Amino acid sequence: MMKGFLLALQFFTIIPIHKELPMTKKYITQMFIALPIVGALIGGVAAMVFWGLHDYTSFSSLLITLAVLLTLVKLTGGLHLDGLIDMGDAYFSYRSIEKRHEILDDPRVGAFGVMTIVFFILTKFIILNELILSDAMTFYWLIFIPFLARISMAHYLIITPASKEKGIGAFFCSHISFQKFSVIMLVFLLLSATLVGWYSEQWLIALSMVIASLIAPLFYKYWTVKNFNGSSGDLFGAFIEGMELLLWIILLIFIS
Repeated sequence: MMKGFLLALQFFTIIPIHKELPMTKKYITQMFIALPIVGALIGGVAAMVFWGLHDYTSFSSLLITLAVLLTLVKLTGGLHLDGLIDMGDAYFSYRSIEKRHEILDDPRVGAFGVMTIVFFILTKFIILNELILSDAMTFYWLIFIPFLARISMAHYLIITPASKEKGIGAFFCSHISFQKFSVIMLVFLLLSATLVGWYSEQWLIALSMVIASLIAPLFYKYWTVKNFNGSSGDLFGAFIEGMELLLWIILLIFIS
């Protein structure tokens, strides 16, 4: 699993891995198996930032929220947000599917992409700040939500065909042993939800998040097939960001 874990760090974080790693079906499968663990590690770093600033400084909730949000963005290198920007540019162009794919592949950022990212970041900032103000922000939610969002993305990856025959999304879809991958993701899901539910004693919240993580990919599949003819690398990244936001919203609803 170590090579798969290193691939996950190489592709989905800013951590430099100065090593040429094999991109075979075996190791791509291991990479996606390791992706939720990478998400938990990213959340763990954000949790340490939150704990240090919340317990040992007199910083306001706004400054702590900004620090946590910047940590989450920095560790991923903004990769998933980049996918969200491209998706916003493509979808709100209201062009044909072929033209939308051209926009997804275009490195330039348009007005719709800017508006999408501004509203998304603003929404996430406000929700995280509300959770901090209400003392609902804890280290286990900061770890569990990035972990669960990536398990949910794995569900989307499994059930959704690639939108194109070429591209990073198509490459990943064709290099995964889906049976093994599905079983391990299910085990991850059950174990993590049980652990968080037991530790937090908030079983209803944990269960609601699990249900949302299983249902959301079904709606996202329908939407992406209709508007993009399937999945792609940008749409994977956008889904992770959107899923994390949805899980934070669920937490806010329950504690309100």
